[in-house]
Amino acid sequence: MSKLSEKSASARDIKRKAGRLLFIGLPGTLLTRETRKLLSEVQPGGVVLFGRNIESAEQVALLSAQIRDSVEHPVIIAVDQEGGLVDRFRHITEPMPSAKAVREAGRSDLAKKFGELTARVLRLMGFSMDFAPVLDLSGDNQNNGLRARTFGTDPSKVSMLAGAFLDGLQEGGVAACGKHFPGLGGSTVDSHRRLPIVQHSWQEILESDLVPFMDLMFHRPGERLQSVMVSHAAFPEVSEFLQAWFRRTGELPPIENFQNLPATISDNVVMRLLRLALKYDGLVITDDLEMGAVVQTLSIEDASLRAIHAGSDAILICEHAANFVAARDCLVHAVEEGTLRVEDLERAGKRMDRVLKIAGEAEQFDQDEFDAARRDLAELKRALSAAEDDEEYTPLYGTPEGGSRRSSNF
Repeated sequence: MSKLSEKSASARDIKRKAGRLLFIGLPGTLLTRETRKLLSEVQPGGVVLFGRNIESAEQVALLSAQIRDSVEHPVIIAVDQEGGLVDRFRHITEPMPSAKAVREAGRSDLAKKFGELTARVLRLMGFSMDFAPVLDLSGDNQNNGLRARTFGTDPSKVSMLAGAFLDGLQEGGVAACGKHFPGLGGSTVDSHRRLPIVQHSWQEILESDLVPFMDLMFHRPGERLQSVMVSHAAFPEVSEFLQAWFRRTGELPPIENFQNLPATISDNVVMRLLRLALKYDGLVITDDLEMGAVVQTLSIEDASLRAIHAGSDAILICEHAANFVAARDCLVHAVEEGTLRVEDLERAGKRMDRVLKIAGEAEQFDQDEFDAARRDLAELKRALSAAEDDEEYTPLYGTPEGGSRRSSNF
């Protein structure tokens, strides 16, 4: 091979590896020629589907197969399927219960059944990842966008119920993605619209908000939580603590203007807290970079590169095709300029491969099985409604300490 050919092959390889760091959304319910061309060009590592992509269960299964056929490497096909307010399939199957319904029942067996049935429905339609469970500590806050999406305000109960849901989901062959690290419970605005500033102290975050994430990542039997989604909120008190700590150790230089950076692009939150302090080596995905908390102050290119530099593996961009290509090209340019290493792209790809192992091979759609899962969901909702939470449970996950709940991983 000539030097020119080698250089061209290397450029194509870098482009492909950079494209794999993208999770993208698509228009429509079937792949058009234009959308196939886009997938072939970008070669994303993941595709996330929304209500706009859903017409029927069989159609979604076909769309998933078309996506897999259009990308050269194994691709993660994901969906936000929490149940309740965030239920992409309420029009084609039995509407799924909310986390609030599970929290009010307070039974881990029903939470696990919820995860199992969610996995069954998603597997039949070709999905390999669910952007769930929500691990934020919040009640029915009407302002922060969480409302009935959470399993509660008590860390032990969230660990128990979300952990049981995660068990059912991953045993059913769908990878979980816990969100929104390090916890949006203290936010008072919705990050879809603008940047929340969470004023929780380092101690509050450590002893409360982080506990469900830590429990599911490290303190439980079976599969660890293999993927985490980082929030679009600023954590100035936490960043201040981490800034001071790493300044003392001399391990990392200080960061300027860190107070109001979204966690998604914050070295303090992702690299220092999640990667270095907590030593998390799973797949880290940004929340959608087209949300108001980011785009009001940063371009997609700038946010994408900052997110990867901060320690994330995958960039979620849910709508505009021009942004997919711009983000990919920005990463390629950073490699060419020497500000991003090919090894960073490859490491992210390996983390995606670990997630894909949970899902294994795709299944064929079976309408009878889908109908059976729909009936089982209706039965689950009846069981949740009938259950009484007597608050007398033993947490299955985490580390009890002196009658209180703390994370001991730090």
